Amino acid sequence: MKSSLKKRLVFAFLSTILVPILAAILTFYLGANQIANDEDELDQLFTDVRREIRMNEEKLPNQDAFYQEIKTLLDRYQMNITIEGEGDEVLFDSRTYIEVEELNSFLPNLNTFTIQVAGEEDRKWGVTIRANSAQSEPFKRMTDIVHILLLSVGIGVLTLLLMVVIWTTYISRTVLTPLKQIYQATEEMRNGNLDYPIQYKKRDEIGRFIQGFNVMRQHVKDSFTKQKQYEDARKQLIASISHDLRTPLSSIKGYVEGLRDGVVRNEEMKQRYLQVIHDKTTHLDHLIEDLFEFSKSEADQLAIEKEVVNVVEYFEKQLIKYQFDLQEQEVELSYTIEPQPRSILLDPIRIEQVMSNLIDNACRYGGTRIWIEVRPDQSERNVIIRVVDNGQGIDKEDLPYIFTSFYRAEKSRSTQHGGSGLGLSIVKSIVKAHDGEIDVESESGQGSTFVITLPLYVNGEVVDL
Repeated sequence: MKSSLKKRLVFAFLSTILVPILAAILTFYLGANQIANDEDELDQLFTDVRREIRMNEEKLPNQDAFYQEIKTLLDRYQMNITIEGEGDEVLFDSRTYIEVEELNSFLPNLNTFTIQVAGEEDRKWGVTIRANSAQSEPFKRMTDIVHILLLSVGIGVLTLLLMVVIWTTYISRTVLTPLKQIYQATEEMRNGNLDYPIQYKKRDEIGRFIQGFNVMRQHVKDSFTKQKQYEDARKQLIASISHDLRTPLSSIKGYVEGLRDGVVRNEEMKQRYLQVIHDKTTHLDHLIEDLFEFSKSEADQLAIEKEVVNVVEYFEKQLIKYQFDLQEQEVELSYTIEPQPRSILLDPIRIEQVMSNLIDNACRYGGTRIWIEVRPDQSERNVIIRVVDNGQGIDKEDLPYIFTSFYRAEKSRSTQHGGSGLGLSIVKSIVKAHDGEIDVESESGQGSTFVITLPLYVNGEVVDL
């Protein structure tokens, strides 16, 4: 389940406010329940004071006599009373008879109460009750209430501080730390280190941002890697072109100079020179054509014009032609084509280029017998083309690289055996453009087997491999 950073921040804000308030209210509620029973005792105090004053109101003018009557009440509750008549006239103050110490309380007025007492003949007195001790009952109740109130506020403040610390730590880990990691990663990228992924597993806004950052970093890394590969390929291309073009051009130049300088003495030698010049120019033409095809395949501009053809008719026509051409080179070519009619969508010229390249390679590297098999696979979804020769084969260490541009298994780069090093790279590009695959099996001295897999055209559509 995705976690929204916005929701978490709102929750953090609300919980930071509400949790301390709830903690304070709960603390006050629990404490208030403990002193709720003291309320009856305070009411009883007021009742006793009213009763004693009414019972002894006739002695009120004589303060000494009045004091003696209520002294027991004052001692029992550890209190003093002041009675005021109309016009705030003080009729009695027990503090005249009792030495009163200052209460050790930061809020002494909490232990002071004022009540109205009605006497006979509609007389009313204002009675102020003061506690001599903050710990005496029932005056202790008010002190306890204040203590509980202060405790509630203190717990609320502590809870607030705790929530602030918790959420600050959480936000620091889930927001600030990832942002710091992103900053560090950008610094690493700026310094050229593209192998610096950010580890963050949450699927929130920060997580999606970091995931996008990692994708961007990987894309930049791949782009730099690809750019470097292109740069290396460009350098290799320049070096290969220089070598491959210089050799035949030097030969042509030498033979032309021989003809110009009159080295040729007879017609037979002249024809030999001209034949060599012709062969070298043909080789140059092939090199230039390969480079042209390679540049188009690298730029994904290799022209492919597909059409639906019959497998048997197409390949049989091509192989018969090769069979006739190879007779002059004393190379035996045999083939097997499964006769069932099947269709395939391909570019006839490009696939002919593929077959021609594979057959030429087989001849160039010592093949005297070539066997080609064309048949569908067991699923009846693809056609398999196998080109098998008995040539010198390919060393095991060279097999992974033979489809790489400019790679030659024959290291001498002689024009007798080696071509431009682009033929198989172009072959792979053409097969890939037909949604197919090409593979090779070979051992040194035991020939090679190239296997091409192309999707058949069934019920009006190309079948996926």
